[in-house]
Amino acid sequence: MIKQYILNQLGTALQNAALHLNNLAVDDSLLAGFKLERPRNPEHGDYAVNVSFLARQTKMPPPKIAEVIGSHLSNVAVIGGYLNFTITESMLAEALAALIHSAKPGLNSSLQAERILLEYVSANPTGPLHIGHGRWAALGDSIVRILRHCGALVTAEFYINDAGVQMGNITTAVYWRAVELLKAEGLLPDSLSLPEVLPYPGEYVIDVASMYLADEVRKAQFIAAHSDGQAALENEALQNDLKVFSKKVLLENQQGLLNRMRVHFENWISEKEYLYDRDLIPGTLQRLAGKGFTFEADDALWFKSTEFGDEKDRVLRKSDGSYTYLTPDIAYHDDKFNRPDRYNRILNIWGADHHGYIPRMCGAIQALGHDPAQFEVLLGQLVNLIVEGERTRMGKRRKMLTLQDVVDEVGVDATRFWMVSKSADSSLDFDVDLAASASSENPVFYVQYAHARCCSILRNAVEPAPNVDTGEMVAPFVQADALQQFEAALKPEQLALLFDSLSEPREKAVLKTLLLHLDGFEDAVKDAARLRAPHFITQYLLDVAAQFHSFYSICRILTPEPALTQARLMLIRAIQKILAQGLELLGVSAPEKM
Repeated sequence: MIKQYILNQLGTALQNAALHLNNLAVDDSLLAGFKLERPRNPEHGDYAVNVSFLARQTKMPPPKIAEVIGSHLSNVAVIGGYLNFTITESMLAEALAALIHSAKPGLNSSLQAERILLEYVSANPTGPLHIGHGRWAALGDSIVRILRHCGALVTAEFYINDAGVQMGNITTAVYWRAVELLKAEGLLPDSLSLPEVLPYPGEYVIDVASMYLADEVRKAQFIAAHSDGQAALENEALQNDLKVFSKKVLLENQQGLLNRMRVHFENWISEKEYLYDRDLIPGTLQRLAGKGFTFEADDALWFKSTEFGDEKDRVLRKSDGSYTYLTPDIAYHDDKFNRPDRYNRILNIWGADHHGYIPRMCGAIQALGHDPAQFEVLLGQLVNLIVEGERTRMGKRRKMLTLQDVVDEVGVDATRFWMVSKSADSSLDFDVDLAASASSENPVFYVQYAHARCCSILRNAVEPAPNVDTGEMVAPFVQADALQQFEAALKPEQLALLFDSLSEPREKAVLKTLLLHLDGFEDAVKDAARLRAPHFITQYLLDVAAQFHSFYSICRILTPEPALTQARLMLIRAIQKILAQGLELLGVSAPEKM
């Protein structure tokens, strides 16, 4: 990377200049203070470094510091307290050649020491995934991909909330829908009347009930449980079977949609099986009590969360002996820290409504002896659907109420790209009609089209084509095997024609901007990983696509000169590789034809 090369040169220059900077002590923390930025004025070079942060240690004015350091550098101009670097064509050629030879652009080891457990989506198995789940799914999976591209070991985990009141509610809803279906068949008496309000009124519950009754044995057992003409809500065997069946069907539906969206989890953790059946919660509470962080009042057990900055203490076990929502969550996170995998980062993606939940969870983690600095939460804000130009959270049309509906309408690629197009901590407007369109205004189409155009150029270069006047087949611009050999053995000096063939300053400026941006891909990946911000990649790809289209409009790629064509095709190949890799990090396909 050019930027890394400059930073290395700066480090060496600073070491050499230390004596003349009042014997400045140079260490890694000092070198980390160098930040490269693009000057607004092109006349000031390609990159600028502000050395003002050294004034305190050196007791010297920034312009003098810049002058001293600059005397040990080449291709640099001193302007005030700035060192302004001009990137040479040879440096650009070296960067482009390195990119061509890279199997996976942007791959780096900056986070190789990180062992991360990332939990996200974690929906209740009580219904279809909603739009918010879709955002967290795309966000979480993209973060996993980006972190791994930076060398981190990442485990993706889905926490199945199958032990709470909601499981009883979905069972009740499926039960009454089954009663309704059997009454319509005349197999149950009319005296069994549905409640006016069901805990889950969605039409999908009817589908689950239909699937349940499709099993003739189950159907017979269900009817038999009503032999006295009364509701069978107290029939424990029937209710348990309904609960297990409903959870299985609804969870498999969620898993199927997530697989379709290319979202994959290594771990599927059942709250019931993992916490309750293994009896982990009492042990966690005993440890909290042993450390003096619980107390009893009003026949309930409380956590002293105010000792860790929470606004009030929190109930762990209610007076009736049941646990609050917080308690199994504490046990679950305690288990995350205690696993033999020895994760050094416990990362969660939660909905924005969980904002107040973070400090009490941090307090519980600290109370149990874990490092709260290793606990991190990303809050995903709301998604507002825009349907037919109208902004609405869930869309007016019935078919647009679920994530499944949106994916069916616009496709996986558009769904994923749009869902990570903005920072997770800002609300997102998802324009359904635009996302489904083949328009340059549609960001995912714009990027994918740029990739497809690169592929088309590379194909056309090596394929015979008909002469538009005679209809006869004309030889390709370059031979496929020759181009392949050229790419495999590419040396930076072979790219000199890229620059020498351009005479107009504007052409050279557009090319330079494009090459510098391509060279910055690894930085974009690192920033996206460090800040958990896939939207850095979406914006980067949009910029690359725009710069590619700009260059393509002013510079012919396929020319009568094979050597020049080969050089320019290497630029197209680099753009294609960057776009493909960036889209892969977002879980979006990179089509070769559109």
